[in-house]
Amino acid sequence: MAPLSLAQYLAQSAAGVGVLGAVVGTSAAAAKNIKDHRDGLIDTKDALYDTSKEGLGAGVATAFSAVAAGLVGGGVALSLGTALIAATGAKYAWDRGVEQVELGLGNRDEADEILAEGVEA
Repeated sequence: MAPLSLAQYLAQSAAGVGVLGAVVGTSAAAAKNIKDHRDGLIDTKDALYDTSKEGLGAGVATAFSAVAAGLVGGGVALSLGTALIAATGAKYAWDRGVEQVELGLGNRDEADEILAEGVEA
């Protein structure tokens, strides 16, 4: 019996497909962030954060699209269209969710600064 390749193994489940999506998304984000870091546009911490955030989002979107396409079934065109729409919606939702968390954390930092200024005065 021939051993399964990594791609074949991961393609056996939606979670596995999500891992493949995360690998591709992380690689794409890393390539962009390496260039931006070399150009002095972002520091190392921000490059690592963005790469991780984009990779996770791509993995979630890919897994969601695999589930949606599997549920719809049908021909290649219908499945592909469903996967595209589902992945776009999932990535959009991921990005907005992360944005809200980042805004919340930013607001907490600002509140902490205001409190600290009040205590010092």
